[in-house]
Amino acid sequence: MLYIIIKSFSLIIFKLIFRLKIIGRENIPKTGPFVIVANHSSLLDGFVLVSSVKPKITFMSAAYLFKMPFVGNILRGVGAIPVQGKGNDIKLIKNAMKVLQAGGVLGIFPEGRITNEKDDFSAKAGAAYLAVKADVPIIPMAIKGAGKALPVGAKFPKLNRIKVKIGKLISGSKKIKLNKKILEDTVNSYMKEIY
Repeated sequence: MLYIIIKSFSLIIFKLIFRLKIIGRENIPKTGPFVIVANHSSLLDGFVLVSSVKPKITFMSAAYLFKMPFVGNILRGVGAIPVQGKGNDIKLIKNAMKVLQAGGVLGIFPEGRITNEKDDFSAKAGAAYLAVKADVPIIPMAIKGAGKALPVGAKFPKLNRIKVKIGKLISGSKKIKLNKKILEDTVNSYMKEIY
């Protein structure tokens, strides 16, 4: 219920105030599980993604956010999965796999933190690993303008048009042997699409 309220409110705000433009909607699968990967330049990004696609997105979010009074309540209310950010978290992988096995959609920001487009911070391979392990596609989404609308450190948003470009599906086929080279190639494929 909370997700539907947030989605409805976000859609109105982003369409009216930020003139949200979505390109490539035809690249979103009509059914089945998939993983969405997107660049992360603003606190608005999760709301932008929710406004951009029809299916419910289960986000993987930094664990420290769950400790914040208001933010933590929202994340728990929409079913987000906490990410510790260090080592292999078996519980995290199991929770993410449950979402995908149930036909759900995972939302992942591969950098693992908010960065600007010029940042050379390397992406993590979690999205590629989960997609290959679950045999589901990856949908890359490039968010443009959110970092200007609400830059890191800003207290109030600025009026700035936000665009989302939904890229073509990237296969996460289980038929290929899961190894470091394949994960790197998959990560490089979606990072090219979202930047």
